Amino acid sequence: MRNMKGCLSVSLLQYRVVPGAGRKNLERLLALAERAPAEWLVAPELALTGYGRLSRDEALSLLDELRRAFGASGKKLLFGHPVWRRDRIFNGAYLLSGERLALVAEKRALFPGLDIQAGFSAGGISGIFALGENLCGGALLCYELRFPEFARRLVSQGAGVLFVLAQWPESRREHLLLLARARAVENQVFVVVANALGRAGEEELSGESLVISPRGEILACAGREETVITVELDPTELEASRRLFNTSVTPPPIPPEEKIKTLPELLPEVSRRRRLGHRMVFTNGCFDLLHAGHVSYLHEARSLGDFLVVGLNSDASVKRIKGPERPVNPERERALVLASLACVDYVVIFEEDTPERLIRALSPEVLVKGADWPEDRIVGADFVKARGGRVVRLPFRFQVSTTRIIERIRRPDSPDQKPAD
Repeated sequence: MRNMKGCLSVSLLQYRVVPGAGRKNLERLLALAERAPAEWLVAPELALTGYGRLSRDEALSLLDELRRAFGASGKKLLFGHPVWRRDRIFNGAYLLSGERLALVAEKRALFPGLDIQAGFSAGGISGIFALGENLCGGALLCYELRFPEFARRLVSQGAGVLFVLAQWPESRREHLLLLARARAVENQVFVVVANALGRAGEEELSGESLVISPRGEILACAGREETVITVELDPTELEASRRLFNTSVTPPPIPPEEKIKTLPELLPEVSRRRRLGHRMVFTNGCFDLLHAGHVSYLHEARSLGDFLVVGLNSDASVKRIKGPERPVNPERERALVLASLACVDYVVIFEEDTPERLIRALSPEVLVKGADWPEDRIVGADFVKARGGRVVRLPFRFQVSTTRIIERIRRPDSPDQKPAD
């Protein structure tokens, strides 16, 4: 509970998480929770299941038991657990307060081999939650600690404590301390790491859960045994660390003009990113009057790889395809609007009626079109698949189109028409 100085008391539960042994993991968590003196308890990533496969019914049953056990305790528990949604499974973080269970994060950066091999998809949920009257926290899941932008996003939303739920291996134990201190110092926040013992895949886990101050000092550190460590987090340390300077703000976005490239300008950038192992997603279109359907489609396309290139039909190309009255907006303005979207990494204008030349020059790992396009009619599909890439047809989440918008502007009293493009 909170002490007289207004500090937040947090207990970290470090124990051996046995893959697939849900009952044993639950019993161990509850035994340590009973010993923990703090109001806020933090358990590791996949705290009840580990990286072992449990059925959805088994995993939900464990959640129900945990909820009942904590119902009258008056404590709050942050812990990792699988999440099922739309026939997919995500590596998530839950906050349990009494019997109220809230999903606060899903792992967005999946660890190569381990997460995907376990059947997890990249998640999309990340936000902050109240720890007290003037203190908020946010959760990262293990591998996400390596990505400064994930931490910065939570801090810029108001998180003063970053909780890291982990199954971090012994072979990279020094990285855990180094990265935790870096995230604390660069963001001027507390970093609280709850790591597991045991094994994940072929790796032995390191334990050594720890708490770092906004100045990078180690406030508490566990060893390599099952234990509970408790620490008091003083919110005034956040203010003190920011008296001279404040690094919590989000850096300004990339100017959209810098994202608009000619093909000769784009090819060297693509080559550099490929050397880093980045996978390109490519899609194309006219994008004349940008609407919700476009934005949803582009956001989902970007999630399929590491960077998104949008091929944009030139004005002459649009006229040949859609008629002399199109486009409504000229190509440079259409490119600027597209490039202003955070999910779009590059825009390249092409003069041809199809993007065949672009696709062959760029050789994307993922080619994306709308689900209304049969795969055998998608330009470049055979080329991409022949080179080991994949073709993805995305369903429309909004029944809207540029043609329909133009028609409504011209004849506002006419009944709605079915989307035409």
